[in-house]
Amino acid sequence: MASFSADIHNKQVVIVSLSSMMRSLGMGASWPFMAIFLSLYLHLAVYIVGVIFTLLSLMSMAFSILGGYLADLKGRKFTLMLGSVSGIFIYLSIALSFLYNIYSLTIILFIMSSFSGSLVYPSASALISDVTESQDREGGYSIYRILSNVGWAVGPLMGSFIYSSGIIYIFYALVIASILQAFIILFVRRQNVMKTGTGTRNPFLVFDKYLFVFSIATFFIILLSSQFSVSLPLYSEIAIKINVADLGYIYAINGIVVVLGQYPLIRAFARFGDLGTFIAGALFYALGYFIIAFSTNLYDLMFDMVIITVGENLTTPTINTVISKMAPAGKTGRYMGFNSMFNSIGRAFGPSVGTYIMYTFHYNGLTTWSLICIFGIFSAAVIVVFSFMYRNSGNTYIAAAHRT
Repeated sequence: MASFSADIHNKQVVIVSLSSMMRSLGMGASWPFMAIFLSLYLHLAVYIVGVIFTLLSLMSMAFSILGGYLADLKGRKFTLMLGSVSGIFIYLSIALSFLYNIYSLTIILFIMSSFSGSLVYPSASALISDVTESQDREGGYSIYRILSNVGWAVGPLMGSFIYSSGIIYIFYALVIASILQAFIILFVRRQNVMKTGTGTRNPFLVFDKYLFVFSIATFFIILLSSQFSVSLPLYSEIAIKINVADLGYIYAINGIVVVLGQYPLIRAFARFGDLGTFIAGALFYALGYFIIAFSTNLYDLMFDMVIITVGENLTTPTINTVISKMAPAGKTGRYMGFNSMFNSIGRAFGPSVGTYIMYTFHYNGLTTWSLICIFGIFSAAVIVVFSFMYRNSGNTYIAAAHRT
């Protein structure tokens, strides 16, 4: 793996990472409170909140395929800018619809907000693949996550302050963050537009059996990690009864652990290779969510988030690295989009599954989180299957190990 100094001096990696930092600043300020917003402010039942997050992710699934295709067809910069600008108008419209008590429109716009992120993510991931060599790629994605999560470290703390002033200001913060993101994207180098008439018979979609199996593994890990958005805040507020404003401190831990721990963890686990690192991350994820069952206060939940974030640090950049290595030239965006589609399915079902389990078992911590953590174990098992397939295929794109 390349040194931190070499990775941080890649200007295009830094630019796209800074743009992501602006987005995550706004998302970090708002996301911990969205389930609470729908439940307390729009007076929706917990299971309805789960359904809305499911619809949000189903829309994201469709938009992810579009985002990956546009990233290859029109270029990374165009797609990044389209996602950012659309976010400005969508979040402003959410704020205004809530302000004027048009709650049905608020819900519709909240679901449609998936359009913005679904265009940004595959384009940013593909861009980092474009501007890094294979051996440097994991470092590039680590830089992307570190800078992105500076926003997740600061955003939730900012969100806690804003929430105390009025929740509508959280949506205004998202608008400002989207404007800043769009401004930074202006400095992205225009590149990688697919030539007309080239590519496969159906250039909109891609299918690779290795990508398919790997995406099943990421589906399970996203199914688990999506409890971060709905189940965790609702359980914290309803079962543990923490102050809603204090949710920001829990989520700030996520950003801080990424900023401080992402690069050291990836380097420490490099000796185990890409797939070994992913398996370790899936098991950390499972452990982190399981021990929520024994949490009784804010500080317990903050410790749980440390373990959960270790799992995130080990899996998220590894996902991007493996996919970028298996993608043929000219198809990186669509490979990222295909995997993002699978991940969106996980995000779609995750909130509904989590809230259903909590509702069915009356917020019993041990039963709820024991069932939920199984998804991480399933993910690790699928990666073991994938590794056997890969080993027998003769392919060499996935690193078996790195020297530290």
